[in-house]
Amino acid sequence: MNRSNIIVFAVIFLITCLMFFKIFLRGLFPIPGDLLVSFYFPWYSGGWEGYDSFTTRKELLSADAIRQIYLWKEFASEQFKQGQFPLWNPYTFSGQPLAANFQSSVYYPFNIFYFLTDAKNAWILLITIQPFLGGAFMYLAARSFRISQIASLFSATTLVFSSYFITWLENGNITQTYLWLPLTIWTINKYFEKRKFRYIFILIISLSFAILAGHPQTIIYIIIASFLFWLYKVWKSKKNYVKRISIYVISLLFSLLLTAIQLVPTAEFYSQSPISLPFASEQFTKSILPYKNLVTFFAVDIFGHPASENFWSQSYGDFTPYIGILPLIFSIWSIITLYRKNNFVKFASFIVVLFIIASVRSPITWLIAIFRIPLLDSATPARFISISIFFLALLSGLGFDEFLKNFRNKDFTKRFFIFLFSIGAVYILLWTVTIIGQYIFKPAETWNMNLSVTRRNLVIPTSIFLSLPIGILAINFLSSRYKLIKSWSKRLIIVGIFAVTLYGGLFFSNKFLPMAPKKFIFPEHPLFDWLKANAGINRFYGQGTANVDFNMPIHYEVFTPQGYDTLRFKRYAELIVASKNNGKVPSTYLRSDAVFPDEENGYRKRLFDLLGVKYLLDKEDTPKTGADWNVGKFPNDDVQGYWQDGKFLVYKRLDVLPRAFLSASYQVIKNDDQIIQKIYDPKFNLKTVILEKEPSIFLDQSNTEIIEPKIIKFEPNEVIFETDADYNALLFLSDAYDDDWQVFVDSQRSELLRAHYALRAVPVPQGKHKVIFQYRLISHTLGLYATGGSLLLLLFLIFASVKRKKF
Repeated sequence: MNRSNIIVFAVIFLITCLMFFKIFLRGLFPIPGDLLVSFYFPWYSGGWEGYDSFTTRKELLSADAIRQIYLWKEFASEQFKQGQFPLWNPYTFSGQPLAANFQSSVYYPFNIFYFLTDAKNAWILLITIQPFLGGAFMYLAARSFRISQIASLFSATTLVFSSYFITWLENGNITQTYLWLPLTIWTINKYFEKRKFRYIFILIISLSFAILAGHPQTIIYIIIASFLFWLYKVWKSKKNYVKRISIYVISLLFSLLLTAIQLVPTAEFYSQSPISLPFASEQFTKSILPYKNLVTFFAVDIFGHPASENFWSQSYGDFTPYIGILPLIFSIWSIITLYRKNNFVKFASFIVVLFIIASVRSPITWLIAIFRIPLLDSATPARFISISIFFLALLSGLGFDEFLKNFRNKDFTKRFFIFLFSIGAVYILLWTVTIIGQYIFKPAETWNMNLSVTRRNLVIPTSIFLSLPIGILAINFLSSRYKLIKSWSKRLIIVGIFAVTLYGGLFFSNKFLPMAPKKFIFPEHPLFDWLKANAGINRFYGQGTANVDFNMPIHYEVFTPQGYDTLRFKRYAELIVASKNNGKVPSTYLRSDAVFPDEENGYRKRLFDLLGVKYLLDKEDTPKTGADWNVGKFPNDDVQGYWQDGKFLVYKRLDVLPRAFLSASYQVIKNDDQIIQKIYDPKFNLKTVILEKEPSIFLDQSNTEIIEPKIIKFEPNEVIFETDADYNALLFLSDAYDDDWQVFVDSQRSELLRAHYALRAVPVPQGKHKVIFQYRLISHTLGLYATGGSLLLLLFLIFASVKRKKF
């Protein structure tokens, strides 16, 4: 690596530090902890000891970081440290797969940070490394197109400050996936230049890391974009078309095999999830980018900003494409000036337009919806524009290069100023709309307020735009007046353009990215302390304003029947949603949330009983006696006040089934609708286990009492009970059923039955026995073998290519 490249990487590192200056100067963490403690129960309701009464927040920006990704990675790392694969998450959805959940990204190589430090600091490293890696990879990609070093650095800066990069920077998996795109483009360029196996190896690794980073939608886009670029390079080479296309296909297949440990379980889980059902694709239509939002390329906050609580459009994250004002100008300039003489500019322009069309309402989105293309039909089409953003960042480097070569030429300057005038016309139009729009659009009061926000947020973009022509004129004036040498005028224009671009990027990123004190990251709380110490394996439920967000119990290792994720068991989802639909499974329901009825409706209690919900949470904002019980909040349920700490209350349900029990009473019902109806029939005793086929041993159903087994071990991947009954029985466990749970009675393999529609049961003979549930994910084992085998093969190919001097 030469000295100039080291300096460039040092600059990218400095830009990264500037983006996260609050970490180094204020000790804050790149996670929306302020949102956690100000928006979610139990922290939001007036604070707690040692904390401010109220905490401001940047609305719901990066909420999934604290609702999903941080929690999953923390839990997975703890499992690995204990010598276990993080296969099963027992704390939400009454249990469900974790490793098979693609977005948990448990096998992403940079999770190594979790073995070097604690979860909070590992998260810092995982987030802050993204701009540096993304910028470095983008710089390499731009250089592979013969773009100068300074213009390549400009492209790198453009990418790391782009909307798709910044919006999802603290999400934990989307930007982690996206940052591998420039490296794939670099390797493709280098391979077609030198024909060395090492570049195929890097391509395979890049795609593999992108897959393991955990965002399926972005990796699909990366594969599409890199394949199209590969086709472009093959077309440009004009020979060996089939062979060279086959090389990419084989490289991709190799990446899929290397990541099979993630992909094979995910494919199985996907097939069992409601995300694969037709109604789930309704989200697709709602997520198409509105045409009007393309204007955010020219002014990112033209519709306001959630952090300022004045956002008046919809979906800031997905519907706000942006690469910076000056980068946009130079990318458009490159298309205007280089389109006819540079084949790559033609290709990049085509890709930019193609992916913008795919993100808005167009024939492409129509075809995806009509033909229900797997994975894409349940994704967010607005994110197609991420590929357009990447290629615009590359084009900005080309345009900047062209500008630097010619900006002192008078004819060039004249043409460039004519071009700037056309861009300026856009800003004139926007200002005109904000001024006269309040008199045209109705209702006038609402539009007056909205457009006042727009006017304020047009000031900075307009100023950044004007800085370019003003700067050029100023430098040309100084050059002619004071006879500046050419190199100095060039340096001045470079410094000026970078300074303005950095200002715009840092302003945008600092305004968007939430930072929080370390103490706001899942802090301890008396309520969770009590649940962890007293609830055991019993589940809890928070009603109304006392609702604990669905995945947060994972951190505290307490159990809830609720959950939030697009990948979840279809049958369990149907069991839950029927409680909100008069005991029937509706034709459509939320694709991500397991939500109970807000109030008792005659069906919720049945669900509580079935799933072992023993504790109900509530809060009293004005506690008076220390025993502020109001059992009337839970009508038709037998509850008593059990524990109170200030405004936080816990009620105990007195008539609830244990989470696990032995019962000799059962019914066999094979029709799904009839099973659901029976479960929600108040006349039906849930101690009678509903099966879908006869058990393997005879049960004398005259024994109607249930017996609780002794818990020997209760861990995520293994549960052990000791049973002792004087009759044959079914051991029922109100955890989600999965074929990959294997059960052993006294070390002998036994039959796992699906019970009560989506839960588990196993026949147990009379007498004393040890019953072992083990989660042996067959698809994970197959994936592990495929990953291991392909890794060995890849190492062999590297060795062979080195030996033949072709690496």
